[in-house]
Amino acid sequence: MAEKKTKKPKKAPVSKQPKKQEEPKSNKIKVRLIALFLLFIFFISICQLGIVGGFFHTLMVYIFGSMMIYPILIILSIVSAYFVIKGEAPQWKGPQAIGLVMMIIGILLICTYAGNMHSTGSMNNYIKHDGVTSGGLIGSLLYAPLSALFSPIGTLIFGIILLLAGLALFSSKYIHQYKIKQNEKEAQDAVEVFENKKETSKVKDFFAPKQKEKGFFPDKVFEEKEPLKEPDIDLTFNQKSMRLDIEKKKPKKMEYKDGVYQLPSFDLLNPIRNTGNLSEEAKHAKSTGKILENMFEEFGVNANVVHLYIGPTVTKFEIKLEAGTRVNRILQLQDDIQLALAAKEIRIEAPIPGKPYVGIEVPNKTAAMVPFNEVYQLSMRDHTWDNKLAVPLGKDVSGNLIVAELNKMPHLLIAGATGSGKSVCVNSIITSILMKATPDEVRLILVDPKKVELSNYNGVPHLLSPVVTDPKKAAGVLQQVVAEMERRYEVFADNGQRNMESYNIYARTFNEKANDEDKKEIMPYHVVILDEVADLMMVASKTVEDCIMRISQMARAAGIHLIVATQRPSTDIITGVIKANIPSRIAFAVSSSVDSRTILDATGAEKLLGKGDMLFSPMGSSSPVRVQGAFVADEEVSRVVEFVSKQMDANYDDNYVNAKEVSNGSSSVNDSLDDTEEEYEECREFVIKEQRASTSLLQRRFRIGYNKAARIMDQLEQNGVIGPQIGSKPREVYIRGYSEEDI
Repeated sequence: MAEKKTKKPKKAPVSKQPKKQEEPKSNKIKVRLIALFLLFIFFISICQLGIVGGFFHTLMVYIFGSMMIYPILIILSIVSAYFVIKGEAPQWKGPQAIGLVMMIIGILLICTYAGNMHSTGSMNNYIKHDGVTSGGLIGSLLYAPLSALFSPIGTLIFGIILLLAGLALFSSKYIHQYKIKQNEKEAQDAVEVFENKKETSKVKDFFAPKQKEKGFFPDKVFEEKEPLKEPDIDLTFNQKSMRLDIEKKKPKKMEYKDGVYQLPSFDLLNPIRNTGNLSEEAKHAKSTGKILENMFEEFGVNANVVHLYIGPTVTKFEIKLEAGTRVNRILQLQDDIQLALAAKEIRIEAPIPGKPYVGIEVPNKTAAMVPFNEVYQLSMRDHTWDNKLAVPLGKDVSGNLIVAELNKMPHLLIAGATGSGKSVCVNSIITSILMKATPDEVRLILVDPKKVELSNYNGVPHLLSPVVTDPKKAAGVLQQVVAEMERRYEVFADNGQRNMESYNIYARTFNEKANDEDKKEIMPYHVVILDEVADLMMVASKTVEDCIMRISQMARAAGIHLIVATQRPSTDIITGVIKANIPSRIAFAVSSSVDSRTILDATGAEKLLGKGDMLFSPMGSSSPVRVQGAFVADEEVSRVVEFVSKQMDANYDDNYVNAKEVSNGSSSVNDSLDDTEEEYEECREFVIKEQRASTSLLQRRFRIGYNKAARIMDQLEQNGVIGPQIGSKPREVYIRGYSEEDI
């Protein structure tokens, strides 16, 4: 019994399953056979084959009319063919079925109207035409009441509206399905692209031949790449820097207290010559943009080049990152970009201040020189031209003029390696001042420990003293500058003024009404330039650092401005005190990022190209600006100096000419011993009496400091009282009594 029960349920599903599967198959066969028969009937009706074909043709004409017979038969044939192929009827329900009926009714009404039945009572006309009308029996039944209600024209319009509305309802489902399929296809394509990018390397390695795996280099290096698509980049030139339309007028003669002073003309400078080929640079820049975009695509960085600016020596590319892309991705590719472009140095500014872009600065194929004559003439158009201390430095990466206003900085630090353009920058600043200001407006103090950089300015009437070349005397000159600063503040306090500009206005107004004896002095600007501060720090570091600190802290309101230049950007030269009080800085090319941080408190100067390429960080700027410095030749400087010197002789100030360093506690041993003569005598008597001498012994016996005790021991040795120090042995006392001492 158990065996019979187990066998029955096994047979039951086997016998039932084929019945459920065979039922829809048999239905489809029946539908196909019926549809095939109807298709045969429609075919012989269209062709009017035989008695049967003629009968069905006449019947269709009677029902649908002569104009609709062939379209109706063709549509029915297509539907029958669909039944034969699919084995089922199309699912036309709801709006589609209603739309199909509306289309048929509209077509029948239009066809009936076209059959010259323009009057009411269509059924009579239908009978007169023996039942053969353009709309057939159905069209006449529909047309008769409508034409009586709305007139034939109204019925035609109604039929057209029904046709269009039915077409819209019938096709709405198919249009909706098509849109859904398109959206699904786009989404699927996006997923496939993402998966292909993610697994490209795996697929290539899987299908790659074994012979290629033995190579040392990856296969991708030797693949022939498709030609790069030219990106849509906005190429920008600075039109102002390409052509100068400044009228050549002679400078106006300025009134001077000793006569008339004429400012030098820019005719003394070398003529402007175009040194760069803009068309070649534009082609090179566009090809570089293609390489950058190709690199971003290869490394999977969603970014593209949107703008590029061609400067004198570098081209700046502005990169726009897509949403979700980190800026750090660009910074990580710095070495790869430099390798791909075969560039000497590249600099990445991420991000550009005030712009939603990342900047990549690439050296030009050929560097263009920026002549001083060009930037000087461009500065004539600038709003800072009336400022006597506004000096043109050069051009930025966009070709725009960069002007430094010394009275607003108020002090400037210039640092860079040897040969980077530091001395040329100093010469351009001095030359600009000589060409814009009279000796009554600006006075100069030049310190040149190297003795060769600024010596050609000797004899210029703007100088307060000859060019200082002795480091010890330079410390005294700086102390005299501090004294002048303090004197000016006393004058301001006596006259109730806060700074030099307001005092000069007050003094000029006062002098218009005062006598010659009571007139107040008009104070000029003082510009102090230290060409190599490292040499000064080695000789008198304490004095120089103290003077620089006091000048930089207080001299702005007094009209005294300091420019410090050095080729040794180390922390022992550019100390924290100097950096804290000189906010405006210029960094030329340096050897390491440590030197760049010492100058600018930021990296970037190690990426500069040299030959005047600089980073200019004025006071209040969030990030430094890259500038190609103006080049002023030695012969240009000589012509300007000669022109200025011929007009008047230099009038030096004796306080600066005869300046000497005042001791601040670091004097020699003999000078210090003059103040401690009594202590020296006491120590000598003690040493002779005790016949032993040491620094610690003198400290304990006389309760003096180590420095004073050590100086007394040195003096005792120089006078022959005690012997030299020999290792750890005690010093030998040579004097046994006062009579033996050789004084």
